[in-house]
Amino acid sequence: MSETARMTGGPLDGQTIELHPVQAQSGGYGTLSGGGTAPGEPAYARDGQDRWSWQGKPWLTD
Repeated sequence: MSETARMTGGPLDGQTIELHPVQAQSGGYGTLSGGGTAPGEPAYARDGQDRWSWQGKPWLTD
């Protein structure tokens, strides 16, 4: 059974995404690239309260 997560901030703000089991276990979704604050790092990360938040530079919707 797969897990879903509601994303906060960035380009997926407010969307519910189906996670691969490895993503659910690692707590990271996607990858930052280009001018992001930390290229290669997860674009979204889960915090200690199971919230998934954008890790990149601010977007117009933030």
